[in-house]
Amino acid sequence: MRNGYKIVDTDAHLMEPEWLWDRYTEDEFKARAPKIGRAPESNRRTFLVEGESFVREKGKYPMAAPAFLSAVGKAMKRFDVAKQDGFSAKSRLRDMDEQGVDIQIMYPTVAGQMLGREFRDVKLLAACTRAYNDWACDYASADPARLKWAAGLPMQSVEEAMKEARRTADKGCISYYMRPNPVGGHNLWSDELLPLWDEIEQIGKPISTHESASSAVPGFGDRMDTHVSGHILSHPFEAMAAMAGLIWYGVFEKFPKLKVIHVEADGGWVPYWLQRMEQHWDFSGNAEHEYLKLRPTEYFKRNVCVAFRGDEPTMKAAIDLVGADNFTWDTDYPHPDGTYPWGIDAIMKQPISDEARRKILWDNAARTFNLS
Repeated sequence: MRNGYKIVDTDAHLMEPEWLWDRYTEDEFKARAPKIGRAPESNRRTFLVEGESFVREKGKYPMAAPAFLSAVGKAMKRFDVAKQDGFSAKSRLRDMDEQGVDIQIMYPTVAGQMLGREFRDVKLLAACTRAYNDWACDYASADPARLKWAAGLPMQSVEEAMKEARRTADKGCISYYMRPNPVGGHNLWSDELLPLWDEIEQIGKPISTHESASSAVPGFGDRMDTHVSGHILSHPFEAMAAMAGLIWYGVFEKFPKLKVIHVEADGGWVPYWLQRMEQHWDFSGNAEHEYLKLRPTEYFKRNVCVAFRGDEPTMKAAIDLVGADNFTWDTDYPHPDGTYPWGIDAIMKQPISDEARRKILWDNAARTFNLS
C-alpha cells in the first residue's frame, strides 16, 4: 500500500534462469529443450531452440544491435541488487515492499520471446511452454497472495493451448499471456481460435496481450530496420490491432464474458482508437460485420482494459475522454525500458482524481484478474 492506495502492478516480468528448461522440461523433450549457446547469426550468447535464437539477431529489427544492447546494460544497472540475488522472489518482494506494491502480475521475459517464434515441432513448443509455466508456478509459491503468474500458451496449436489453459488454471495461474502478433498464420480474432476463447471464457481468467522484442513472427516493427524504431511501433500498434480485431470480428460478441488486458503498450492512444472505430461505426454501422450488436466503445468498456505507465502525460486527457474504469497501472519491472522505481511516484503526482487513481491502481485490476 502507498499513500492509502492498494496497488497492483499489472505488468511485471520474471527473469528466467539459464537452467530453467534443463530442470523443468519433461525427459522426452529435454535433449531438444532451449539451451544457452551462441546465435549463428550474431555469435551473441543467448537461448537457442531448434538451432535458432528466440529472436531476430540480424536483418530488420535485430535484438543484437550493439548500440541497443549497450543502452540496455546501462539501464539495467538500477537492478544490480536484484540481479545479484538472481532476481529471486525474495528480492522482488523486497522491491515491492519498498515501493508499496501489494501484488504483481508476472509475465515471462525470454519465454515470451520464445513464444514469438514458430516451432517446427509443436509438441516441443508445448513441452517448453509447460516447463516455463511449472517454473513460474514454483517461483510464485514464495508468496502466492502477492506474486501472481500468467501462463504462456502454445498458440501454434489450438488443441495444445486449450490443454495448457486448463492445466495451468488448475495450478493457479492468474491470466493467460500471449503475443498479439499473428502466429502460424492466425490472428487472435481468427475463427481457428474460437474454441480456445470458449475454453478460456468458461475458465474465467483474462487474456493478457503483450508484445516482446524482435519477434520472429510478423509484427509492425518489421517496417523498421533498427531495434529502437521497431520497438516504438511494435507494442502499441500490436495492441491496437488486437483490440480492433477482437471487437470487429465478433470475439467479444460471441464470448461476452471474455476479458482482455493490453499491457506494456501505454494507454494514451485509447481515446483516439475508440474515436477511429466509432467514426467507422457512424459511417457504415456493422457493414461487413453484421454479427456485431453493440458499438465498438461498448465492447471496449465491457471486455477490455489497457495498462498505463505512471509517467504518461496523456493520462488525464485519456481519463477525461474515456473514463477511468478500463485502465490499470504497470511498471514493466525489472525491464530496462520500464518505469521502476519512479513509476509509482509519477502516478501519485498525476492530475487525476483520487477515485480515478484508486480505480487504476487497484479496483480495475482486482475486477479484471478476479483478485477479490
